[in-house]
Amino acid sequence: MSEIKKINLNDSLYPVLLKEISDPPKVLYYSGQFPTADLFPLAVVGSRQSDEYGEAVITKIFTPDILEKIVIVSGLAIGIDAAAHQIAKHTIAVLGTGLDEASFYPKSNWSLCQKIIKNGGLVISEHPIGTIAKAEHFPKRNRIIAGLSRTTLVVQAKIRSGALITARLALENGRDVLAVPSSILSDLSQGPHLLISQGAAPISSSDDLRTVLGL
Repeated sequence: MSEIKKINLNDSLYPVLLKEISDPPKVLYYSGQFPTADLFPLAVVGSRQSDEYGEAVITKIFTPDILEKIVIVSGLAIGIDAAAHQIAKHTIAVLGTGLDEASFYPKSNWSLCQKIIKNGGLVISEHPIGTIAKAEHFPKRNRIIAGLSRTTLVVQAKIRSGALITARLALENGRDVLAVPSSILSDLSQGPHLLISQGAAPISSSDDLRTVLGL
């Protein structure tokens, strides 16, 4: 891991969108580079049990021209999060642990974490070095993902999932939510279809995404 730095709410680097949520973290630990203000911050979240469909959706929707204009914000979990970070040209990974290797979770994504930093992305956490993974950290982490983003896109998620927590937090803070529809035979379609029934814009193509985001 490269150098780990710290900022607080009064620092000029502190993300403006994150300051707007009801309970922004007072301190952020980070490694890497903050994205430029001209990029559209889009949270991309979904199931850790994603399948070939979910990963194909990521590849289909995020065309090179879109990736040039957005910064993908996600949680560096296995599944949809990792697929989104991997395809991104600009990305922010939000952890639920400390940023040091000993604390990092999930261990299988440590190399992806290092790749993000090497390629000019950003890895952040509200937790200091040495903070190991605990179940209660991840719902709190999700508020940061939603808070950093103008819009949240859900790709494959069960009804009870961290992705739907992120979507709810986004809505509570006045942000837009999008969802990708899929087979009604899959449990992983239940979350996106519920969000769509509640008013989330369905995203079935890169054209849909361009239109909704105004790119």
